[in-house]
Amino acid sequence: NADQIIALPDHDGDGAADEAIVVASGFERPHSLGFYDGDLYVGDRGQIVRFMDGDGDGIYEEREVFADDIPSSGGHSTRTLVIDEKGGKMYLGVGWPCDLCRRDDGAERGAVLQFNLDGSGRRVYANGMRNPIGLAIHPASGELWGTNNGHDLEGVDAPPEWIDIIRDGSFHGMPFAYGYQVWADFSIPAYRDEILPLTAADSALVATMEPPVALLPPHLAPMGIHFYNHDRFPARFRHAAFVALHAGHAKLAPIEGYSVVTLFSDLDGSNARVADFMTGFQTGTEIADVWGFPVGIAGDAHGRLYVSSDLGNPLILCVEHGPVVANWRTDLPDTLRPGATLAALGTVRVERLDPDAGAVTASADFSALGGPGDLQLLDAGEGRFELGLHMSAPTGVPPGLKTVSVTVRQAAVPRPHVVRLTRQIALLPRGREDLVVFDEELAAGWRVQHHTWVEKRRVDLEEDGLVHSGALAARFSVVRSNWDWVVRFRPEMPVDPLGFERLRFAFHAGLLDRDPTDDFNVYVADGLLDLVEEGYVDITSKEWQVVEVPLSRFGPASPIKEITFGGDFSKPFYLDDIRLAAAAQITSVTDGGTNPVAFELGANYPNPFNSGTVIPFDLAFDGDVRLSVYNLAGQRVRRLVNAPLTAGHHRLRWSGHDDDGRTLASGVYFCRLQSGARRETRKLILIR
Repeated sequence: NADQIIALPDHDGDGAADEAIVVASGFERPHSLGFYDGDLYVGDRGQIVRFMDGDGDGIYEEREVFADDIPSSGGHSTRTLVIDEKGGKMYLGVGWPCDLCRRDDGAERGAVLQFNLDGSGRRVYANGMRNPIGLAIHPASGELWGTNNGHDLEGVDAPPEWIDIIRDGSFHGMPFAYGYQVWADFSIPAYRDEILPLTAADSALVATMEPPVALLPPHLAPMGIHFYNHDRFPARFRHAAFVALHAGHAKLAPIEGYSVVTLFSDLDGSNARVADFMTGFQTGTEIADVWGFPVGIAGDAHGRLYVSSDLGNPLILCVEHGPVVANWRTDLPDTLRPGATLAALGTVRVERLDPDAGAVTASADFSALGGPGDLQLLDAGEGRFELGLHMSAPTGVPPGLKTVSVTVRQAAVPRPHVVRLTRQIALLPRGREDLVVFDEELAAGWRVQHHTWVEKRRVDLEEDGLVHSGALAARFSVVRSNWDWVVRFRPEMPVDPLGFERLRFAFHAGLLDRDPTDDFNVYVADGLLDLVEEGYVDITSKEWQVVEVPLSRFGPASPIKEITFGGDFSKPFYLDDIRLAAAAQITSVTDGGTNPVAFELGANYPNPFNSGTVIPFDLAFDGDVRLSVYNLAGQRVRRLVNAPLTAGHHRLRWSGHDDDGRTLASGVYFCRLQSGARRETRKLILIR
């Protein structure tokens, strides 16, 4: 029940709880607990409660209030406590009672409170936090760290969440600013009415804000934070912070979320880096597809990590690492073309073994690329294994992201200790056609949804009045609310991005006047792009706009589960000709087996051109080739080729867009072909 504290002992040590024991009960909303000097402390909604186990049976029968009258009105009523035994202090996080507002009911809201371990010395330690729901003491520095959940109404791309060192007397922005002295958007009526006018004292307070240790994308709801203080995981995790992300793109965030991340940094918080640690808590793109909502993180004396999930699927996951630790150093390429030679060279170093187990072997599996599936590595001694494989990528293997691996095994009873180290190589396609998502009709295997946070909205895929090309377009009557609306195109199965270069679509903002500050964004492959701010879309235009966005703008290549448009404006807008555009294909033309005798950049055709032009060029020898387009100022606007090519006749089509997918203006441009010391330039004329 929600008013109980449960113990989950694992008597046989198999990694699963054997029973559930109620050790304390009678709470309003217990959120956190800690142990000190044999007693149990619980952070409840309005108080901290201390429990004693007088008879030592594991049940805490004796109860007393450690701290009372903790502010508890309004929202953000979880109370997180952390005990600093070395420092002799206890800390309690108390959230702000609203999204963003002024409060005159005391200084203990949006704050971390500090107590002596006997309950005395209660004071505000730090403030200006909307919801400091994660607190932890760094095991090496002894400093207090925390996570914070930011406010809601600034749209999908603000404000960032933060992870920071919470120092005595520090102010963290609430309710005026966020990040590093960035003011909240007071043009939002709810915020304007609650906060303005600002005073000199408000400005002086914001001026004291320091840069946070790390910023996370908005609306990820970072919860528990735990510093790893054991040697069971690989050495790089020692004193790293694990942080639970309770939300993600299925709700409001600009990335997928619903995960556990690792924060690596120096002792003082400098040089911070954040990386995924646990993902896969959702099966699709909607909130109903999320099966795990990470919230709490803890460790045990054996170096295991525990992650809890709440909401619809309450559970606790145990994460452990086997006794063998190894790393694989290799220079494998990120991409590979069919028929190309792959030199798979590298070293596997075993950092830790089970001293009571047997011999160690290492093997490689390159079967995903048509190579050997169980290639034994050479034992070079002193825990080092060498990989030396030369192979050609077969032409019959389907393109896509391929996983190759090295497995280290140590003989043990009842089963061997195994560590599998993986790398991904993108096997490129020979050529690909555009993948049409919507053009006259929705492509087979795709579906489209339109909804706000609170309601589903109608989808009209048969608009025949305002059309970019053909007879029909898609019309969406959007409604502005506290959160962005979304229009989500979803394939039946995730789309492999290899061979596709750009997202292309036609957009019309409608015939009504738009505010130039309106937000319009697109989310693909776990990355969100603000189309207005980045200059891809003129939201005030009442004409059709053809938008091309390089897929590289959305981050590293990953399967495309959705193409989602979002925004904060109202009234209809229109989409047409939505597609994933194939990468520009360099076409080689043979002529009776005879290679050209000259290095030459041919005349493009047509020239002048409007929507596209073909650029032919000849290579007398194999070699590295660069083909780029420059403006009259000598600035490169598009790199068309930067790769090794074989001798022969080649041609390539250019659509008149720059490296960021933006449509270039009419004018004179220069195309330059270079290979080694050879170079040729021709003039191109673009007319819009």
